Amino acid sequence: MVDHYPALQDELWLKDVDTLRISPILHPFLKSKLPEGIEKFTCVLFTQQTDQTAAPLKVYLLLDEYEQSLYAIDLMNEQIALH
Repeated sequence: MVDHYPALQDELWLKDVDTLRISPILHPFLKSKLPEGIEKFTCVLFTQQTDQTAAPLKVYLLLDEYEQSLYAIDLMNEQIALH
């Protein structure tokens, strides 16, 4: 993440990693970021640890299931619920 957003390197982050299968219930926003024809992918979500009352910053990475190829990286705003 720091390679893409170097200004965020001094922040404290929680990291959540999950490997998911492509399915009809996958959020269309995520599906649009993935290449055609894959069956599984890994989502890494970084959530900023902050004492501020505003919503914490979230950064997600979408990788192949072996965490070797990057498909997408982006900041997540709080209006998008990716459940």
